[in-house]
Amino acid sequence: MTITAQQIQEAMETAGLRVTRPRQILVEQIVQWAHENRDFTIEALWHTVQKDAPWIGRSTVFRTIELFIELGFLDRISFADGTERYHAMRPGSHHHHLTCEQCHRVVEIASCIPNDLLDHIAQETGFSLSDHRMELFGHCPQCQK
Repeated sequence: MTITAQQIQEAMETAGLRVTRPRQILVEQIVQWAHENRDFTIEALWHTVQKDAPWIGRSTVFRTIELFIELGFLDRISFADGTERYHAMRPGSHHHHLTCEQCHRVVEIASCIPNDLLDHIAQETGFSLSDHRMELFGHCPQCQK
């Protein structure tokens, strides 16, 4: 099951946020890409919405992306070179990534750090863990050839 514009709008309203026209346009584009299982950069999102809404500023896109991350609808995928891409997801879902350092292909992996290891890390460091993210880097089979 993928996300819908209505789910995002309801989450914004529940958080006391207005569903402005720029946010609505960004929601629609992100939902479309979610249905296509497509990751994106902030720049790609901004350039895409500029075609129909040239009045949407880059800073609005940046702020909205951060908002959707906080609401749990986007996952940030960091690359070894420091660049980032975003992937739409259902709030509360949990996944990790394996990223090719050469072609930048991203593969979701179902494996996770076992809870007992997370508990051990928390005890060892004194941290109260609220969440975690695992990103692995290497070369995909195609790039190894």
